Amino acid sequence: MISDRRMTRAANTALSQCLGVREGEKLLIVANPEYRRIGEALYAEGVKLGAQAALLYYPKAGINGEEPPALIAGAMVKSDVVVAPTVASLTHTSARRRACKAGARVATMPGITEEFFVRGLSADYDDLMGLTKEIHRYLDAAKVAHVTSPSGCDLVLDVRNPAIVSDGNLKMRGSFSNLPTGETELAPKNAKGILVVDRCAQYVDEPTVFEIDKGHIVKYDGNPSGRRLKRLIEGAKVKDGNDNASFVAEFAIGTNKKAKITGTILEDEKVFGTCHVAFGDNTSYPGGKNPSVLHMDVIVCKPTIALDGRTIMKNGKLTT
Repeated sequence: MISDRRMTRAANTALSQCLGVREGEKLLIVANPEYRRIGEALYAEGVKLGAQAALLYYPKAGINGEEPPALIAGAMVKSDVVVAPTVASLTHTSARRRACKAGARVATMPGITEEFFVRGLSADYDDLMGLTKEIHRYLDAAKVAHVTSPSGCDLVLDVRNPAIVSDGNLKMRGSFSNLPTGETELAPKNAKGILVVDRCAQYVDEPTVFEIDKGHIVKYDGNPSGRRLKRLIEGAKVKDGNDNASFVAEFAIGTNKKAKITGTILEDEKVFGTCHVAFGDNTSYPGGKNPSVLHMDVIVCKPTIALDGRTIMKNGKLTT
């Protein structure tokens, strides 16, 4: 069991170093009961910092991107700072977007574990910020990304949308990111080729092949992992009433050297030496025009990444 002392230290890093919570600010912690210790640690630290802190619990949602209850969404809009340790992600929801538009600084923690809460927030965030900005510089300038991997990935993405930096700096009005964090990401315009997913939470636990054409999955691997992810995406397509849930909505490169592959998406996608794509909603990103009830990230381990023909990462190691 993680000690109270380590939980307190991680909560302080999140609120002080990353979010810059100030005395008198309205701090809202929205959590699922599954993450009670994390919610309580954040609340207690917020009180110590002099914030007007509140802690609200609500039942977990079914999938990433599902909207929270109206009561929660309303409270988020009225807050200066929102931290959300929840089972399903609030990052790509209208509630989060409305809160940021109203000026709230929002940190989402979907699928967080106590282990990653303390491990991910123990990273050297000065180093992480420098590394993330370095990789962002290459990604933001690129038009085409080509991703290969030892598992057989061979995917080409049109990346002519602006890339953003998720480096833990959430002190600007209206900013948002996961915490713990460490990635640079964008919304691809299109994608084509073979995507081999190495991990995706409880859905993919073995290398699993997906054929991508015109940005959408057109063929799923017939193994158990492929069938599980297909059921998730097909269910979201029914809710959407269209094919948006099968669209490659994000491409990102992880930059957190403390993160490791555990089967928890929040941590896996941040691991330095990995990249990931997501299916479903991308309207939180510049240029993203694909709304969906789903946003599901899938991980590629030890990728080789070429941007406009220049290799910036080979088998998970930077070459720049």
